Amino acid sequence: VAGVLALLAGSALWKRAPLAGRSGSVAKALQKWGISSLFSHCSQTTCLTCLQSSGCRWCPTDMSCHDETSLEDPCDAPIDSAGQCWGETCVYQLGQFLNKRPDDAKQWLEQSAVHQADELLPFPTYPPGVTGIFDLLTGLPLTDWTAGSAVSDYTVALIADWGSGTCAAKVVASLAAQDSPQMSIHMGDVYYVATNAQYQTNILGMTDSTKPHQQGVAFPKGSVITFLQMGNHELISGCQGLYQSGFSYTAQQTTYAVWQSESWRIVSLDTGRLCYSLGPDNIRNVETGSTDAPMPDEVVDWLTNTVKLGDPSDKRGIILLSHHQPYDAFAKASIGAAQQINTILPKGKQILWFYGHDHMFAIFKKMSLANMDFVMYPRLIGIGGFPNILATPVTTEGLVAYDFRTYQSMPDDDGASQNVGFNGYAKMVITGNKVDISYITASCTNNDCTQGFSDTDATTIAFETFEADTTTGQVNQTWIYISSELTQVSDPSDEVSEMSCIPESALATQLNHYD
Repeated sequence: VAGVLALLAGSALWKRAPLAGRSGSVAKALQKWGISSLFSHCSQTTCLTCLQSSGCRWCPTDMSCHDETSLEDPCDAPIDSAGQCWGETCVYQLGQFLNKRPDDAKQWLEQSAVHQADELLPFPTYPPGVTGIFDLLTGLPLTDWTAGSAVSDYTVALIADWGSGTCAAKVVASLAAQDSPQMSIHMGDVYYVATNAQYQTNILGMTDSTKPHQQGVAFPKGSVITFLQMGNHELISGCQGLYQSGFSYTAQQTTYAVWQSESWRIVSLDTGRLCYSLGPDNIRNVETGSTDAPMPDEVVDWLTNTVKLGDPSDKRGIILLSHHQPYDAFAKASIGAAQQINTILPKGKQILWFYGHDHMFAIFKKMSLANMDFVMYPRLIGIGGFPNILATPVTTEGLVAYDFRTYQSMPDDDGASQNVGFNGYAKMVITGNKVDISYITASCTNNDCTQGFSDTDATTIAFETFEADTTTGQVNQTWIYISSELTQVSDPSDEVSEMSCIPESALATQLNHYD
């Protein structure tokens, strides 16, 4: 770790970065001596007026305006555009997570270098006598894998890549809570690296004592079920934030589960536990050790022998939830879990699969992956609360529509800006063998995105209906609406397309631990 930080300290990245957050002792001395004003011309008292002055940055930690190279700025990544001012009261801001901004890259590198060596906690499994199968209606554990109550108007909030602690995440939580969901699921990733402290501020909504002017952001609980899935960021810090602080918030025992009705099975997969290779002392290889994100053997065994996911006599519809994407049009997919699922499901089984990891929203065609026998409707919803840096698809072969709207263009302090998209979530409403799915994003306050997101107004960007055919066990799409807000590249079809994942050679950049 010392070597990595020493290399970073001498790099061009470090030299380009503003001095914020690197000179705390110097700042205290300047304040004590009363000469800090010699080093800063920025004295505005609000975020907006501060950002209107050239060369000034707003630090919400001390609610003060500082010169962009000030020695006394306590913020690691101060607010650098007026459009971010609306979010100053939350513990993090979207601009803190731009991977090309020097201040932000420094945080990612430092925190990953330190916490990838944290103790890796043992993988939790269900104790003897507990199946990990739950009744969807009541949330109560089941011992019979065939059981499940009838449900009607049962609402599920699916929110992926949400744990940023930003006011954007807070708005998404507020919008989802207004739906009064019986079940809410966070589909993985708390930022920066999912430590206990970051889980406490970004999931439990606790206040960080070092940031007295800012508040934490709480994940919206379902009235019956709340569940936190495993992402790649959770693994960076040895799963400590999720297993300790996260589980205390939800009372879950592990990271995989299935919730059942008489017509549906909603299955949480763990694709995060094995998503990085391990070195000596279980140190995670975050920078170069990404895997295909397979599930642990314990989960595969559970799906096969306890859940009996592949039993051909079970005619309920299957909805899979994972952090990593089995298919993607924008980045490299992680097909490890899909390969395992292929060994379990009956040949030709049609399912619905929701996932995140890539911070985009996309609806894909009904497809079968190359060399696999099951059919899926893939849905990428990784837009919960992280800055969705907009990208054009590498391939449109399997793509129906995606969200390419710009919410704000955020400066990276290197003479350029990055276009960031809208945050949102998926809402499922289950009645009998039918599920209606609304894809919802936040809307800008007073139609002015520089004022941030409205916590009461939302935009439905797509809507679709699926039915579980309880005579065949197949999931079929019966209706889809794609709004003009989305970029549509093809018409949905009931034909099954055989798709191959994007080869690495076709990608200019790869998803990494920033995602």
